[in-house]
Amino acid sequence: MQTKRFIWALIEFTNGDKKWYCISRILRESLLMEKENNKFWKKQMIGNYITLSTSEYNNGRASLTVGKITKLNILSHGTKGWNWTRNQFVTPEHLLNFKDAYNYLKHDYHWYNRFSIWVALKYWHNELLQTKIRKSKKKIRQKIWQINRFRIKSSKILNK
Repeated sequence: MQTKRFIWALIEFTNGDKKWYCISRILRESLLMEKENNKFWKKQMIGNYITLSTSEYNNGRASLTVGKITKLNILSHGTKGWNWTRNQFVTPEHLLNFKDAYNYLKHDYHWYNRFSIWVALKYWHNELLQTKIRKSKKKIRQKIWQINRFRIKSSKILNK
């Protein structure tokens, strides 16, 4: 008999905290199939943003937010608690289009969870934009350095 496998994800929250969450059954089954065909399946999931609960379920409802997947492990046990992810996640590329990513992740949740998802997603969206800006600034500084270096070399050649 094959042992049941559970995928656990280390999730980073907007406040910097990190906690382990068990991936939902439907998403787990898809990821285990992907694992059979793609040895880089973990790399493709790390850095994605996933919907998850932040409280125990009460009358079938829980508080939800969006966290960033930072690490994945496969274990032989699940969780008896509320720390399960939902099925919806977006990639960083998808999150650059904030409206589309939010429309996908808000699903059919109640207004307070939609708002919580919006706030967390806005944080992650802004973080992505800041990273993109930093990379662009670095490229610009490198180009300026190359141009200045070329100017110095060419002026030395002209002065000879």
